[in-house]
Amino acid sequence: MNNLAADKLKRLLIDGSRQLDIHLDPAHQEAFMGYLTALQRWNRAYNLTAIKDGQEIICRHFLDSLSFLPFLSGISGSVLDLGSGAGFPGLPLALLLPAIHFLLVEARQKKTLFLQHVTRLLGLKNVEILRLHLHKGNGSTEFKIPVAALVSRAVSVPDDVFPVAGEVLAPGGLVLLSATASSREKIMEVLSLHEILRLEDIKKVTIPFLEQQRYMIRIIRV
Repeated sequence: MNNLAADKLKRLLIDGSRQLDIHLDPAHQEAFMGYLTALQRWNRAYNLTAIKDGQEIICRHFLDSLSFLPFLSGISGSVLDLGSGAGFPGLPLALLLPAIHFLLVEARQKKTLFLQHVTRLLGLKNVEILRLHLHKGNGSTEFKIPVAALVSRAVSVPDDVFPVAGEVLAPGGLVLLSATASSREKIMEVLSLHEILRLEDIKKVTIPFLEQQRYMIRIIRV
């Protein structure tokens, strides 16, 4: 990536973050650019994400992940990122919320190796990587529970999310899911089967530079 291209991408990140009412200081900016470079380099060998273009990564991964930030206001304790993949939304959130401990759960080895690499690269002390296919019954044996919140973008088939949430969250704990219009309907259908989880609200979220409408679904463990 040449300097001109890097400057253009950094400006896109800064402008998009500003539209989300998020201020990125110079250290944050450099961290995100380092993350981008590492992701593109690893992606050539390991196919971590189908999104390879730098501009698309910033919009569809970084800014989309940062859209979770205002909904985590007031959270204290650990946040579980279920199905973190290449680190979304957990790593961008961990960069901006250093006082919160993030547990990134990912089942695939190549992705957990990448997550470990980026965590070291960025010097993140508040991130723990777990290679684990998390399902009901095994969360309490792998990490300290309860956690304060569970976040996920991987909710096209959310059947496993809610049983895990019921197990790892204390009463009053938060489930925060980012959804498209179609996945929102699936989420609501599955949620109706879980009595210990209650819908708090659904907010429309506009991701800068993306046309597709997103929804942030907040669910409370009762």
